[in-house]
Amino acid sequence: MRKIIFTVLKLLATISIIAFLIYRLGWSDIVNTVSGASFEWLAAGILVFLVSGWLGVIQWRLLLGNRGLNIPFVRAFKLYFVGLFFNNFIFGGIVGDAVKVSSIHSQDGRGLAGFAATFLDRFAGLWAMCGFAIVGSFVLLNQGMLTHGNITNASIALFAAFILFAGIMLFLIFKPLQNLFFSISDRLPLTRRFKLKEVVSEMLIDARDYRLLMSVSGLSVLIQFLRIGVHILTAAALGLLTVANFQYFFIFVPIIAMLMTIPLPFGVRETAGGALFALAGFPREAAFVMGFLASLIGIAASLLGGVFFVTGKVYRTGK
Repeated sequence: MRKIIFTVLKLLATISIIAFLIYRLGWSDIVNTVSGASFEWLAAGILVFLVSGWLGVIQWRLLLGNRGLNIPFVRAFKLYFVGLFFNNFIFGGIVGDAVKVSSIHSQDGRGLAGFAATFLDRFAGLWAMCGFAIVGSFVLLNQGMLTHGNITNASIALFAAFILFAGIMLFLIFKPLQNLFFSISDRLPLTRRFKLKEVVSEMLIDARDYRLLMSVSGLSVLIQFLRIGVHILTAAALGLLTVANFQYFFIFVPIIAMLMTIPLPFGVRETAGGALFALAGFPREAAFVMGFLASLIGIAASLLGGVFFVTGKVYRTGK
């Protein structure tokens, strides 16, 4: 009953947000903006998203292999896109990750390895996004374009997140920090009860494994660049993209990506992104429409995962 109530509340929140935006922006203005979008650019956005998903499969499979779990590429491809389907289509940006881990636990009995690889995959993507945001912020700062207080605060928050991720990465590969952490956690009854040491140990990376580190780093940068490219192509479809404003995408899209890790109703992330782009000088109606169109592109591309979920066996019978 609690799950039903929670789902109904999020549905009501989504409907309320969309209704409020239609009321504030005007239905006719929204229709005119959408009807003027270029289908070619939108189709290119779907293609770019699919390519980023294919590269994401390669990265996730690399991490699974590093955890000692080698699964066929076809199965990894299906599972990854099932995860994308749930992340984009169902409320909450981590539901798809849970589905992937649950499937590995059910079929392979290696749920902890699946969790570690999926965590590292998501972590690498968020850190790459933050890296793009830092570069974009420095470019805009150098050009004197970070004049709005809210945009400046968002850039500072992203820089803080980047430092935090750098600290986590240092812990994952630096033995002395790991030994210090385990020496403290071993003394706490609560951490032993929840088997924290086993969970954290599964996520650690050998700093000497340069091939894995370089491969994941390069793939993460390329994948997140393509995800930002989806938003840029959406802007191009609406006639909003210019040489003077494309840098904003490298700051605002990472913020949207951060929000996707929180189980928020559909519409909240899109509205927040639209508000940020409106602050940067984008036309208000078009800025909000752009956010929703970019999400719809992701949903359209990830419907392939929905087909895999319906037609294939994600779990073993009875599990």
